[in-house]
Amino acid sequence: MNKKNIGEKIYIFEELTSTMDKSKEMIERDVEEGTVIMAKKQTKGRGSHNRVWFSDGNDALFSIILDTPISKINLIPIITAYSILLTIEAHTKNKINIKWPNDVLIDDKKISGVLIENFIKDGISKTILGIGININSDHNQSKNFIYPSTSLKEILNRKVDVLDILSQFLSNFNYIYKSLILDKLNLEKISDKLYSLGKEINFRTNYSMNQNKSENNRYKILQLNSDGTLRVSDSKGEIQNLSYSEITN
Repeated sequence: MNKKNIGEKIYIFEELTSTMDKSKEMIERDVEEGTVIMAKKQTKGRGSHNRVWFSDGNDALFSIILDTPISKINLIPIITAYSILLTIEAHTKNKINIKWPNDVLIDDKKISGVLIENFIKDGISKTILGIGININSDHNQSKNFIYPSTSLKEILNRKVDVLDILSQFLSNFNYIYKSLILDKLNLEKISDKLYSLGKEINFRTNYSMNQNKSENNRYKILQLNSDGTLRVSDSKGEIQNLSYSEITN
């Protein structure tokens, strides 16, 4: 395991197509694990399912390059979301939840999203972790956002230093990530923060243990599994483990 802390090297750019694109370039240059690539503006930022990631100003847009064991990769989005949750919790008492597998909601509005890509170089898998946290952008008036969303500035009614939030996030993520690698991760704490835990809600299911087609379904969320999948029960009470799915409500 790399003993260096994630974020010891941070590259900040005025503008990029996306921090994930730049991360791929830097992997070709043998950049060190734990390197953070940050942009003040992205012209082609993207979220999950190839959706455009809009940011209309002064948000935290960055990627982290990791050498994650294959057995741990599926847990990276959820531990990242949990690290974001911990960071935001230090600033507000508003309700914060993780919308499995990779979004963070505050008062049921999206404040952050996580995207993961695996990049193979010389037979070695590199993980690129893309993160967007709404810090100072204006969501009250904008029509660019698909889902109800908000920013930390709108929650706190004041402008927030983006680099301070980045530093706090990296501190939280370092601790959680090392816990994951050392098999000391407390999944129960993360599971307790799941959006709509114990409730029946809609999913757009792209894959599950029992299904191979994309369709909308209603499931009751039971818990987070140790492999990053979500344990749910269907309308008949049958237990399923969902992967690569999306909560639609």
